[in-house]
Amino acid sequence: MEKRKIEAVIFDLDGLMLDTEPVAMRAMGQAIKEKCGADMSFAFFRQLIGHARSDTYGFFEKEYGFDKETTNSVRDKCAELIVEAIGRGEGLPKPGLTELLAYLDERSMPRVVASSSPRSQILMKLKMANLLHRVNSVTSGWEVPKSKPEPDIFLRAAGTIEAEPSRCLVLEDSPAGIEAAKRAGMTSIMVPDLVAPGPEEEHRALMILPDLFAVAEALKDLL
Repeated sequence: MEKRKIEAVIFDLDGLMLDTEPVAMRAMGQAIKEKCGADMSFAFFRQLIGHARSDTYGFFEKEYGFDKETTNSVRDKCAELIVEAIGRGEGLPKPGLTELLAYLDERSMPRVVASSSPRSQILMKLKMANLLHRVNSVTSGWEVPKSKPEPDIFLRAAGTIEAEPSRCLVLEDSPAGIEAAKRAGMTSIMVPDLVAPGPEEEHRALMILPDLFAVAEALKDLL
């Protein structure tokens, strides 16, 4: 992917800004166990990463036979457990996030959070991590017709700060997010978390970096 001059940065939240994916995986496993006594595999959880609730009903039906009502109750329980875990100090900001945001501050670079989670959960997590005041706006996957890997969420996020999509940089940890950025015509950098990148991500992303410290360094050539 060719380099473009970047004028705004769009952040994913879980697994990118915050170390919440392991928290979510434990919470989902517990919620499923309480509902039907079954164990959850990592392969199943991997399918959920980066996708909004409305896009996961089929996954739960195929794996556990859950209807939409049951799936919603399991996901609500999972969200409750995540809030409790964050309240205990789990799901802290990822290493390098503070330094990356400071660098963007120095450059007066607008930044948006775009997450598949409900807006209330996004705001709660940002507030508890003392990060809400560090972003210009928030976009939820629940506010667009289609979630990742469709481009809707990133295009809406760019619109909230009147940024040209081709001048936006998306920071993502999930394959679905990298694909969504490509479809939106945006540059992307992948910082893998629980899901390792494959050949498709290597082709779609401008680069794949180990952490947010490396992202801050890479931005010196992009901003």
